[in-house]
Amino acid sequence: MRIYITQQKIESYNKIMNSIYSKLYLCTAILLIQSIICLCQQPIYQNTPKVVEILPKIPYEFIYEKAADNRPTILFLHGFPSSMHIWRHQLHYFYRRGYGYLVPNLMGYGTHTYSPLNETEYSSKTITDHLIALLNHVGLNKTKVYVVGHDWGSRIASRFVLYHPERTIGAVLISIPYTPPVQFDLDLVLNRSLEKLGYESIGYWKFFRANDAASLIEKNLDSFIDLVYANDISLVKIHAAPGDKIRAWVTNGNRTTRATYLTSTDYSIAHSYLSTKMQQKLNWFKAVLADVDWNYEKDLDKKIKRPVLFIEGQNETIGIVVGAAEGQKQLIANLTTVQLSNTGHWVMEQRPDQVNEEIDKWIKTITPINSATISYLLISTFIFSLFTSFYVRIIT
Repeated sequence: MRIYITQQKIESYNKIMNSIYSKLYLCTAILLIQSIICLCQQPIYQNTPKVVEILPKIPYEFIYEKAADNRPTILFLHGFPSSMHIWRHQLHYFYRRGYGYLVPNLMGYGTHTYSPLNETEYSSKTITDHLIALLNHVGLNKTKVYVVGHDWGSRIASRFVLYHPERTIGAVLISIPYTPPVQFDLDLVLNRSLEKLGYESIGYWKFFRANDAASLIEKNLDSFIDLVYANDISLVKIHAAPGDKIRAWVTNGNRTTRATYLTSTDYSIAHSYLSTKMQQKLNWFKAVLADVDWNYEKDLDKKIKRPVLFIEGQNETIGIVVGAAEGQKQLIANLTTVQLSNTGHWVMEQRPDQVNEEIDKWIKTITPINSATISYLLISTFIFSLFTSFYVRIIT
C-alpha cells in the first residue's frame, strides 16, 4: 500500500510545525526573560531586627532570612565597637544569591540583647551557647551553617567551630586570625608586640580595663568614634594602639576626619549603639583579661577541623597578636588566606565588593551547587538548545 503526500499536505504540515516552533520560541523567550529579571533585580532584604527570648530571661536582637533552594545559611558575628549594622553590605549581596543569614546583636549591643554587667558572663562558651539557642529558635537546629566573624566576632566564630563542629560547615575570620585556647597574658602579648612591631598593637586594652574607661568614652563619644573610624589610619596606630595615648585622645575630646565609607546614616547608627552600655561592651575585653574562658577551653582540641577563610587588610595596625597569623596555619588543616590591599581593620566597609566576592567564591568551593539548581540549569540549557535547533529550522 502506497501513501501519497500532496504538496498541499506538506505545506499544511509545515504551517502547523512552524506554529508549534513559534510557540516554543515564545515560551522559551518568556522563561529566559523571567530568569534574567530574577537574577538582576535587587529585592528588599530583611533588615528589621526581631527580639525573642532564646533561653529563659535571655533575649536577643537579630535579623534572619531563610535560605532559598537549600542554599547554605551564614551566621554573621560583629565585633567591637560595631553591631549587626556592619554587615549591611554582605546581607544585600548574599540575599540576592539565595543565601540565608542570621545576624544577631551580640551581648552588650542593641536595645534588647541580654547585656549583663557581670564580666564573667561574657565567656566564649556562654556566647556560643546563646548562638546555638538562637539557631534552634529560627528552625536551624538540624542545619549546619557558615560562621563569619569580624574582630571579636572572629574569636567567637573560631570558638563556635571548636565547641560545635557538628553545626559548622566552615568559618570566615576577618581581620583577626585564629588564636587557640590559652591562658591570656596581656603583658606578654604587649612585650612581643613591642619587640616585633615597635609598638603595642593592643595597648588600648590597658585603657579598656580601667574602671573609668566606659564613662570617659560615653562622655566623649564623638572623639572615640572619630578615632576608631579615622580617615587617616595612621592615627589609629599612634593614638589608639598605645593605652596611654587613647586615654589622652578621648579625655581631651580630640577630633579628626572620619573615613568616607562611614556615611552620616552609618555614623548616627554607630552613635546610637555606643551611647549606652559601653561597660557591657568593654566586658568582652575584661572577660579575656580575667581568663574566664580557660576553665571551659583548656580541654578543647585546639585544631580546627573545618575549612577556614582568613581575610585581612594589608594595612592592619591594631588587634595584632604577634605570631597568630602564622600560627593558625599549624592548627587549621584547610586554611585559605586572602589579603586585601590598601585596607585596614574595617575591610568589609572599605572593600565590601571584594570581601563579598571572596567569601562567595570560597563557599562555592566548599558547598557545591545543590541538585535543584543543577536540574534547573540543565532543563534551561535543554530548552534553549531545543529552541535554537527549531528556530534554525524555521528560518532555513
